Amino acid sequence: MKRWITPLACSAVLIVLATGCATKNFVREHVGASETKIGQRVDTQETKLQDTTQRTTANTQAIDAAGQRIQTLDGRLGEVAGVANDAKRDVGVVANSLKETEAQLSQRIANRNNYSTMETIIVYFDFNKSDLKDAGFNELREMVKALKANPNAIIELQGFADPRGTDRYNYQLTRERVDAVARYLVREQGIDLRRIHSVGMGKIAPAAGEKQTNESMAKARRVEIRLLAPQS
Repeated sequence: MKRWITPLACSAVLIVLATGCATKNFVREHVGASETKIGQRVDTQETKLQDTTQRTTANTQAIDAAGQRIQTLDGRLGEVAGVANDAKRDVGVVANSLKETEAQLSQRIANRNNYSTMETIIVYFDFNKSDLKDAGFNELREMVKALKANPNAIIELQGFADPRGTDRYNYQLTRERVDAVARYLVREQGIDLRRIHSVGMGKIAPAAGEKQTNESMAKARRVEIRLLAPQS
């Protein structure tokens, strides 16, 4: 009996040992496969992490570059804004200057028909005559000098006669007297006819109760000459 037990025990031990070895091998293989898979997963995750890191780095660089471009654009926008402000200020200055010029021009236009009397002289005539006397020439020459010195000035002539005679006759006589003065200014002194404005006013009627004398009638036979210049 003991003889059979001993071989059986040995066989059982061998079986247990064989089973243990097989289990160890199985565990080793299983662990090895797991380690391989884990290693592969780790490698895959590391690769993904590297890719992610690279993309992050690239994105960061792109963001930095974009930030630099934005800063550059901000700087340029600031320059453009400065130029725009300068231009706006210049436009304002020009606009104000134009307004002032327009105002001055409007004022000049408004005053072009407003004249101020710069000088007045009187030339006298003999009774029933329209010829200029020598005494009148000197005063007319002084008036001509002032007229030529101001190209915008004009001359106004008003002719008068003493109370004797009819109205119709005296109107004609005073017309001839202002024509004589105008003719001298144009022909002898070279004054443009357009700068001369003349009218015969006829006879001067005496005031009520006024006594006529040779002196008063001599003063009535005259042409009044006014030098007029536009108001500035």
